[in-house]
Amino acid sequence: MGSTPPDNLHAVITGEVEKALIETVLAHTGNNQSRAAEILGMTRTTLRSRIRRYQLD
Repeated sequence: MGSTPPDNLHAVITGEVEKALIETVLAHTGNNQSRAAEILGMTRTTLRSRIRRYQLD
């Protein structure tokens, strides 16, 4: 037990899972952001924000 988990462990793990999910759905939709947003249950604006956040563009 040499290290302590970061204080933001939940945010780190959630971000990694969300990034992978967005990548997978975008690939599935042929990068159709409107369709991907619909599948993910978010607005296209939110999806575009996440794409920028995770540098998927």
